[in-house]
Amino acid sequence: MEAWVLKNREAFERDVLQGYCLVSDRLFEQFARMERDGTLSFPLLRELVGESWNKGPLWRLKDTAHHLFSERPEAGSAGAQAGRLLDWTLGYAFHEALKLMEDAHQRQYYLPRLEELAGRQSVPEISAIAAALGLVREGACESMRRECARLQALLLHSRRLFILYFAGRSGQRPLARFLHDAGDLVRRIFQEDYALLISSVYGSAPERMHIEAAHSLLESARMPSARAAVLAALSINPFSREALALKDAHGW
Repeated sequence: MEAWVLKNREAFERDVLQGYCLVSDRLFEQFARMERDGTLSFPLLRELVGESWNKGPLWRLKDTAHHLFSERPEAGSAGAQAGRLLDWTLGYAFHEALKLMEDAHQRQYYLPRLEELAGRQSVPEISAIAAALGLVREGACESMRRECARLQALLLHSRRLFILYFAGRSGQRPLARFLHDAGDLVRRIFQEDYALLISSVYGSAPERMHIEAAHSLLESARMPSARAAVLAALSINPFSREALALKDAHGW
């Protein structure tokens, strides 16, 4: 596994960032739902987590991060340290989501059944017990709020760790291709930290994201998309020699 990871490291790094963005996008929708009406979607959480024989995107993200960051060769570098903490953070987030999924299941299926049973009781003693069990509902809701808060904090801290991890990786084409192709998603997830992410990777030459993406698109024979990437680079820096060379070479 180590040799495979090292050989395909840039693709794995891109996959972890992509998986983080996709998972975060869906989880933050759930956090907003919890804030709005106090409920979560158990089916969606179950889909994100999955099962041991059919792992969901959050489970796969945790596994990929562990393989990638636990085998990083530059043990003392800032990027390696950020990667090891990302490994821990994403792993903890996975287990926090497991707890949240279980609470969402109880909230969605068990607690409504308790309310139904409580309303049917005619025996005073049983009715009193059913009413007392209603305290479980309050505890479950509070537990869900705490788990959402912890999971949200883990995802937000991961955002800053990714910025540190990818610092100076301006030549990585898989990363550039993802940032170019999924710009709206990345902006939505990183929010006010998006500009910091781009400057961390590309320094004072943000157009390099589109230039590297253009090279990747050309390698895939996606000419119209490559042209759009070159024009995006030129919209940032009209004097970019590399972007102008690509434009002239292909008659764009």
